Amino acid sequence: MKYHLGESATSLASRLARRNGVSGMAMFLSDFGIDYLNLTNGDQEDCARLAALAGVDQAELRRNTPALISPGWFRLGLEEIKFTAFSRTALKGCPQCLQDASNDSETGHLGLWQLTSIRTCGLHGCYLTPLPTSSGPRERFDVTKLTSGFSPPEAQIANDQDLLFEHYLKNRIEKGPGKTWLDRLPVHVAAQTCEAFGLLLTLGPKARRETVTPAQWAAAGTAGYGVLRHGPDAFREKLKEIQRAHPVDNTLYRTRYRVFFEWLRHRDDDPQFDVIRDLVREFIFRNFPISEGSIVLGRPFPEQYVHSLSTARSRYGMSGWKLARRLASMGLAERKTSGQGFVVTGYVPTEVINDIATDFDALLNATDAGRYLGVERFMMAKLTKPGLVEKYFDEKNASPMYHPRDLDGFIGKLRAQVKDSEAKDLLDIATASHRVRIPTERVVETILRNRLPLYAPDPTTACFPDFRVSLAVLREVIAADHHGAVRPTRAAELLGINIRTIRSLMDAGVLKSRDIVELKSGRRRRYVCAKSMERFSKTHISVVDLAATSGRLPSVEAVIQLDRGAQPLPLGPRANMVFRRNDVL
Repeated sequence: MKYHLGESATSLASRLARRNGVSGMAMFLSDFGIDYLNLTNGDQEDCARLAALAGVDQAELRRNTPALISPGWFRLGLEEIKFTAFSRTALKGCPQCLQDASNDSETGHLGLWQLTSIRTCGLHGCYLTPLPTSSGPRERFDVTKLTSGFSPPEAQIANDQDLLFEHYLKNRIEKGPGKTWLDRLPVHVAAQTCEAFGLLLTLGPKARRETVTPAQWAAAGTAGYGVLRHGPDAFREKLKEIQRAHPVDNTLYRTRYRVFFEWLRHRDDDPQFDVIRDLVREFIFRNFPISEGSIVLGRPFPEQYVHSLSTARSRYGMSGWKLARRLASMGLAERKTSGQGFVVTGYVPTEVINDIATDFDALLNATDAGRYLGVERFMMAKLTKPGLVEKYFDEKNASPMYHPRDLDGFIGKLRAQVKDSEAKDLLDIATASHRVRIPTERVVETILRNRLPLYAPDPTTACFPDFRVSLAVLREVIAADHHGAVRPTRAAELLGINIRTIRSLMDAGVLKSRDIVELKSGRRRRYVCAKSMERFSKTHISVVDLAATSGRLPSVEAVIQLDRGAQPLPLGPRANMVFRRNDVL
C-alpha cells in the first residue's frame, strides 16, 4: 500500500482497514493483534507490526507518529513536545487532498497535522480544515471513517510570507532544535508564545482568541516569531515599543498587552513558561508604576521602579505643581494641550523622583541664591534671564528657585578660567561692564563664550565679585564679537579642531552659521553661532579629544573606534574625525 510522506500510524491503519473492507480501524487492528490505544500513542512495537503489515519503512512510520514517551510528553521527529501543543481530539485535514482523492483510502493524515500550530498542507499550500468529530473515542483517529461522505470546503491558499513560523516548527521537528534562545525553549512554549505575542502585534490588545481565523493565526505566529527569534532583548524592546506607542495615562499594562497578558496568566500551571513569565513580569516591574507588594503574574512587586505624577505625589507627599514643573524642566513632562496641568511624557524612574525630593529640601529663593554667589537680588535676575544661571523650574511664570548644584556650576565655569596675571587694568566684572557700556550679563556671556582669562586672589573660594578681567582684553574681544557669533578660526581654537573641520560642520548643518558684516573690514563673512558650539560640545567629540582622554595616538584611537562600530560624521577631506558622544562614551 502506498505510504504518504509524513503519514502517521493511525492514518495508515485507517486506510488499511478501509482497503480491506473492515468497518472500523479498531476492529481491524484487533484482528492482527495490534493494540489500538498503544498505536494512537505511537508504541514502537505496535508501529513495527503495522509497518510490516503494510510493507512500509517502520523507522519512517515511527518518526512521523506522535509517540508517548512520558506522562504528558510525546516525541515527534527529533523533538519532545508537551501534549498541550497538540490537537489530538479534533483532527484537521487538507481540503485539496480530500478533493483530489479518488476513494476514501487514498487520503493520508500527517502526524505533523496533529500540532495545533501547523495549519497548512505543505503539498498544496492551503489551510487545513477541521474534520468531522468522532462519535466515540475509538473512532477519534479513524481518518477514513471521519471523512467518509465529508465534503471539504474550497481550499484557501496561504500567503507564503505568513508561513515563516510554520517552516521554523517543521525544521525543528525534522532536524532538532538549534542553539538560539528561542530554540532552547520547549516547542510548546516557543509555539504558543510566538502566536500569543503575534496576536498582540497583528490584531491589537483587544483581539479575541476564539474568533481568530487560521490565516490570522499564521500571520500572528510569523509576527511573533519575527521578534522572538532575535532573543529576549528584542522581546523587551518590542514590549517597550508598544508601551511608547500609547500615551501615558491611567491605563496600565493590562490594557496595552491584554490579549497576550491574559493568555500568559492562564499558563501559570506550567513551569515551562517561567522563562517567558519572568521576563514579562520583570519588564512590567521596571516600566510601569506598580506599587510595592502588588501581585503581577503570581509574584509580589519587590519595589517600585517608576512613577506617574499621581503615584509620586502620594508616595513622597510633595507638591504636584512643583514636581510637574521640575519634570518639565528636565524634558520628562509637558503641559496639557488645554494649558491646565502637566502630563509626563513617560513614567519617571524612582531614582529621578528621589533626586527631586532631595533637591526640594535644598532649593534657594532668589535672595538666598544671590547671597550664595555674592550678588544682590537684581543681579540674580540679570544673570538668570539669559540662562547664565539656571533656574530649577524653567517655566516663565514659575517663581525663581535655584539649586546650589546649578549655582556651583555657574561659578565653577568662572573659576575654571582663572589665570595668574600681573596686568594693571584688572577690574571686577560689574565695573568692567560699566566701562564698556554693556550690561553685566552680556559681559559675562562674552567672557564665557570666548573663554577670556579671569583673575582672583583665591580661585577655590572666589565668588562673583572677586573675579577680575583685563579691560583691554575685554574691549578687544567685544570689538570682534558679533552678537553671539564667533570667527571660524576662533571656533576651531575653542573646540580643538582644525578650520577644515569647522567649515565641514557648518556645511553639514551640525554647527549653525551666521553671515556677519565685520566692523573693521566691512566684509561679509560666515561666522559660527556660539550656542551651536555649546550644543556641539555636549553631543559630539573629536578623535583628538578622545585620544587625549585615553592616552592613545589619534590615529590609533580612530582605528579602535571604527572597529567597535562607531560611525564618524561624514565630513570633508582632511577634516578631523568627529563622533557622537553616545556612540563612543
